[in-house]
Amino acid sequence: MDVVLIILGILGFGAIVISAYVFTVAARNYVSDEADQAADEPQSPARDGFVMRTGTDRRRGVAVQFPLTVNNMVLTRDRRQIPERRSAAA
Repeated sequence: MDVVLIILGILGFGAIVISAYVFTVAARNYVSDEADQAADEPQSPARDGFVMRTGTDRRRGVAVQFPLTVNNMVLTRDRRQIPERRSAAA
């Protein structure tokens, strides 16, 4: 009986090692496929409208004036109710 339990323990440990290896290889392939696809295809159907931006492009602190045209749509007024949006989260 002890021999059977030892064999089952060794097989169980082997199954855990194999499943961990399969998981890491699958995760590595998934991540590298996503990076390769993003580098090879600048505009794929799933990434339409994706615009690369730097840290200085976002939140330059420049006030906008309304009416404002964005993507050929005219925005007549600001929808925000409070002047500083970030202060509401605190």
